[in-house]
Amino acid sequence: MELDHLDKCLAIRAAFIVSDVIKKLAKKDIKRKVAINDLYAQDLLMMSKAHHMYMSFVIFMKSVENRQFKCPNIKPLLLLLAKIFALKQLSLDSVVLYETGFFTSGSKGLLLDAMKKALIELRPHMIPLVELKTDELLDHSHLSAIGNKYGDIYERQLELAMNSRLNKKDKPDYWDSLVKPIMQQGGKL
Repeated sequence: MELDHLDKCLAIRAAFIVSDVIKKLAKKDIKRKVAINDLYAQDLLMMSKAHHMYMSFVIFMKSVENRQFKCPNIKPLLLLLAKIFALKQLSLDSVVLYETGFFTSGSKGLLLDAMKKALIELRPHMIPLVELKTDELLDHSHLSAIGNKYGDIYERQLELAMNSRLNKKDKPDYWDSLVKPIMQQGGKL
């Protein structure tokens, strides 16, 4: 399966679930709080997960496509990892794709075969990926406060805070127009 097809599968799955939940919540004869908290809480959770998984896939794909890597071997491996992620998501839950008619009989076997093929392709690269020692991926794409490859936890937190876009200006644009008037009134709205 190609990445474009997997993207379409994840998009259809998320869109169908969102559409279904919107229809359920649009019923006028049910109180909104009851609908959200009692009747359709699991549907909302499923919708959120499907949307989150799709958006994670899209954002990852865009970041890989738009980035210029020093090593030409990194991009194809990252795209392979994206393919494996999408196949795993679809193997966990593709019921909606059958319901919409996008998948037909035999699609489950194709998913499993595609996953096996992708894992076989990934296998020789697994140890180098795990032992990757490049700042290009570790310290720039995974901004984590738990430290960098040297274990500099507090230094990393300070670096992230100091380089935050929130600290680029002396005061935010909205300070004079929104916050200052409230403070001058003694905090009363």
